[in-house]
Amino acid sequence: MGPGPPTSVAYPARVPDFADDHSSELERKARALGFMALFESVTYVVLFYFWIIQPNDVGKAITGFVHGLVWMAFVAMTVLIREEIEWTWGYTILVIVLGPIGGIMVWWRLRTTPREVLLGRQSPVADR
Repeated sequence: MGPGPPTSVAYPARVPDFADDHSSELERKARALGFMALFESVTYVVLFYFWIIQPNDVGKAITGFVHGLVWMAFVAMTVLIREEIEWTWGYTILVIVLGPIGGIMVWWRLRTTPREVLLGRQSPVADR
């Protein structure tokens, strides 16, 4: 090592992003979005209960607040993953507008997406 800035050498083989986890970043994002999609649907059903079935102002206010936060997270996650997972803007807008049905659509689509599609986005060796 001589004077000057240190040089980086690319690791010769692929390594996982996290120890003992051989999933890709896209696969981890999809797993989180799948959970959020179901959670969005569940919070809507609870909100619907306090809104229509058993009207309760306090329950509606609390559940509505939680559902609003969850829905905004669902929208953000869906828009951010859209390009990487190759969803069209039409599908993305459809699942956002459909609310709890859209959440189930996203969960089902992620559940049936082949793992190879999600693993195809691994970081290159020199990026490690």
